Amino acid sequence: MMVDRHHPGKAPTAMLQALAGGCCLTIEELEEALDLTRRQVSGAASRLIRRDYLMRMEVGCYQLTEAGLAAAAAGEVIKSGPRGPNPGVNIHRNTLRERAWRSMRMRRRFVLADLVSDAATADDRNPEDNLLRYLRALRRAGYVAELPNRAAGTAPTSNGFKRWMLARDTGPRAPIILSKIRAIRDQNTGEDVQCSLP
Repeated sequence: MMVDRHHPGKAPTAMLQALAGGCCLTIEELEEALDLTRRQVSGAASRLIRRDYLMRMEVGCYQLTEAGLAAAAAGEVIKSGPRGPNPGVNIHRNTLRERAWRSMRMRRRFVLADLVSDAATADDRNPEDNLLRYLRALRRAGYVAELPNRAAGTAPTSNGFKRWMLARDTGPRAPIILSKIRAIRDQNTGEDVQCSLP
């Protein structure tokens, strides 16, 4: 589906359809398929990410989430402007942990490096430490579990990488840590889940 470069408002819908088959396409492939500039492709991707329709699987490669695949199948048209009943509230902030949560929901089983690869950007400081703290809090609250077998390491003397599994998937919005009350707030259910934070 080609898009008129002078009318890029249709780009998010075109991108949704271009990725409807479940494939992972690079920015360059999307530029060529949609006849858009890199900036227009990035802008369209950002709008889809804010709707939880798109995630970055690796640097410069985009794939639809389950919600995005459903939207594409339903023929949804992405319109400009605020979305939802309360446009004054930015519900879906595109943070490192929210991107990592989307990765967990798609992968189901993963190592820390998978989440860093999927979710981290050049603007994120110490993404490994950040996401490891997040995983530990999610484990204490029962959202993820450690698997008994480690993934093979890259060095001969390595003990391997700790493997994780998503154990409680309540929806697209990432749980957030409430340090003051030692809890995880589930933004999908509205529940505060007590956990023993460090």
